[in-house]
Amino acid sequence: MRFAVRRVGPDEKSRLQEIGELTALAYLADGLVDHAHPYLPQLRDATARAQDAELLAMMDGEKGEGAIVGTITLVPPGSPFIELAQDAEFELRMLAVSPIERGRGIGRTLTQAAMDRAVEQGATRIVLSTMETMHSAHRLYERMGFARREELDWVVVDNPDGTVTRVPLEGEETPEGAVRLIGYSWEP
Repeated sequence: MRFAVRRVGPDEKSRLQEIGELTALAYLADGLVDHAHPYLPQLRDATARAQDAELLAMMDGEKGEGAIVGTITLVPPGSPFIELAQDAEFELRMLAVSPIERGRGIGRTLTQAAMDRAVEQGATRIVLSTMETMHSAHRLYERMGFARREELDWVVVDNPDGTVTRVPLEGEETPEGAVRLIGYSWEP
């Protein structure tokens, strides 16, 4: 089967709903969230991401008309979806691959497509973060040339309204439910 990667625009309502559900499904399948998790609505809200970021999707078929099997969000400078990026850096977020399509290089292909798009738009650095427990993601990013940057690590607590509270890395006790995120960067 052939796949195509393409940008999904803010006017493609049914595709955005498909991206949102796939993103939520991937996070649920990996046990990163549960059905009551406050981050789940953000994962499902691809429409909001499409307004202020660029959504790329990999679809069945060479023409990009089939089912979506994976997605990634490319966050440009100035977007409200920035969590980690500073100044003119771009950020990669919410890489999600259908659980039944994993192991086929979809995550790598989507990540590379997002990196290429960022460079086309003038990126001099791309940053991302993953959960401390996502060892396969760490290996993928390192194989793609991302460098681990401890100064980009951060700890968050998810709030009931879907926002996060940053927790200092040092000097204070980490609250229950806090998640450590590992930072990476890549420069062309």
